[in-house]
Amino acid sequence: MAEDLAEILGKFALSSKELGGACLDREEVNLGVKECQLSLFGKFKGENIVNYMGVKSFVTAAWGYPKDLKVVELGPNFFQFLIHGEQERERILGGGPWMMDSQLLVMNRWFEGIEEDENAFNKALLWVQIWNLPVHWMSEEVGRKIGAVFSRVNEVIIPQTGSKEGRHIKLLVVADISQPLLRGTIVKVEGSTKWVSFKYERCPDFCYNCEIMGHCERNCKRLVLINRGHLENQYGTWIRAGNSRSSPQKEPLVKRGTSDKHHWRLHNRNWVEVVKQRQQDPSQSSHVPLADLAGSSSHATEM
Repeated sequence: MAEDLAEILGKFALSSKELGGACLDREEVNLGVKECQLSLFGKFKGENIVNYMGVKSFVTAAWGYPKDLKVVELGPNFFQFLIHGEQERERILGGGPWMMDSQLLVMNRWFEGIEEDENAFNKALLWVQIWNLPVHWMSEEVGRKIGAVFSRVNEVIIPQTGSKEGRHIKLLVVADISQPLLRGTIVKVEGSTKWVSFKYERCPDFCYNCEIMGHCERNCKRLVLINRGHLENQYGTWIRAGNSRSSPQKEPLVKRGTSDKHHWRLHNRNWVEVVKQRQQDPSQSSHVPLADLAGSSSHATEM
């Protein structure tokens, strides 16, 4: 605020009344402080400016319709949420992450100067999966120890079932989203080292150039230098949980109907789709020249 005042004094020749100002008593200020203490403040991290009515509808439903919820827009993507119940505020603070249109809503309690503090909304809740773990590492203690690379670990979940990719540990962490997302970390055990990788669930929009949330790659202003021998693409969609490599698409041999079944088979180390149509009712079949049938048969065999 002192910098803003210095800038104003440097730009404008103020009159005596403008320089006179006003003096506020603490009692007068405390009226607004009380409402702020009953509020949570949130900022959407992203390039798209959210709509007030959309935000109000989103938080009302996502937070379980808090009683007497009041939403006040304080600036672009910046909101105050007046919630009278202390337990409700605590539940909402610890219940994230909250996501709207692929943009993360970062929450914080009020403190004086929060609207001017650039670091007030840098810490956010994220669900992180830890992969590439040996079977005997599947424990809450291991999860918390590995999760110590984040600001805080709130919860550890050991899924009871696995998948073709293996098993993983799930963490609810507080992460510094002003820094690049961690792709993993090195774990040392009795003199040996192992790399474990991180994947982020419901990951909001982030930049594939610098791996920081809040902007996309085309608007990134950071220069990322890659050493010789390292991959040019240091970040990618693989850091998102559940984003397995999709099967390559190819044009179907025949026009699909609603009853078509989809089949895939491995061909030259690539998955290709084979379209099998359900057999038509003979009464509805049309006459097809024998030559055309022979051509279709040879074409399918080549697959």
